[in-house]
Amino acid sequence: MTTQKQIILFTAIFICLFLPVTIEAQREDALVKIVQANEYYHEKDYQAAVKIFENLIEQDQTNGYLYYNLGNAYMRLGKIGHAILNYLRAKQLLPRNENLDANLRFAITQTVDQLYPPQMGFLYEFLFWIESISVSEHFRLLIIFNVIFWFVSIGFLYYRNSSWNILKNISMGILLLTFISTGIKYYLQAEHKTGVVLKNKVDIKSDRGIQNVTLFQLHEGAIISVNQEEANWVNVSLDKDKSGWIQKKSIGY
Repeated sequence: MTTQKQIILFTAIFICLFLPVTIEAQREDALVKIVQANEYYHEKDYQAAVKIFENLIEQDQTNGYLYYNLGNAYMRLGKIGHAILNYLRAKQLLPRNENLDANLRFAITQTVDQLYPPQMGFLYEFLFWIESISVSEHFRLLIIFNVIFWFVSIGFLYYRNSSWNILKNISMGILLLTFISTGIKYYLQAEHKTGVVLKNKVDIKSDRGIQNVTLFQLHEGAIISVNQEEANWVNVSLDKDKSGWIQKKSIGY
């Protein structure tokens, strides 16, 4: 065996043996930090809890409950904009969590503008289940129904009767519908960005640059649609007839 092949073999063995251990160690470390952050929260040291939650998110240890807890900590600190921003991020991962929905609604009532998340339009109303299922859940359902469809198709090849044909058509219809709803959910979540004003008060300008005309003002916690980014400015809108430009540093999304 050549030296190069030996190096490749030893590298592969090293990865197989030690990578799972490393991942498990990282998971345990994250759990310890989460417990510590929750202790800080219950001791009313919200700033320390925020620091740990933010650090975990920066390390890609993200899940809906991390964002939810971070939002709660920011709410206790009186930072309504940051709280709403993290509640919205949590909602993408925990779309059916009633406590999260209640906290988000309460946080919005504490803002000056009291703007709720923008409606996604006809598709969300027609495919009503899309809003209550996260992107990851959509993909899991797609895999499940794909497996069911192929099992039914194999059964139809063996038995070839009307019952199996009906099952095949039903499973194919469900699979197609799941595929379409998954694509729509993924597209809307990727393309339709929702932002939150983080500053106490901001001016929405007619164009990029502070010298331009102020069209209207928004306050901390206002929820907006993010349409376009250019340099340090972002084009945002409240509805079809109310839009303008805001400095990127003033919002989070």
